Amino acid sequence: MNIKVKFCPCNFEDELEATKEKLIVREDLEVIEERCLLYCGQCLVEPFAIVNGKNIVTDNPEKLYEKIDQCVAEMRQGVVYQ
Repeated sequence: MNIKVKFCPCNFEDELEATKEKLIVREDLEVIEERCLLYCGQCLVEPFAIVNGKNIVTDNPEKLYEKIDQCVAEMRQGVVYQ
């Protein structure tokens, strides 16, 4: 199962670059940048990514990789998100 991780390029652009680079090298993930993910209010105030449709949010960019990794692990174990 290939898991898609989507980022808005306007969301904490410089601060999330290291996170994106760590995710891109993972063969189990497809990292996508979409111009607009329709989270404009959130996009301006907190780092986030959309992982297979689930909105993953943190209060700072450094924590986002950890939360994405945790979400991916849960998806692989069959945890269902609504």
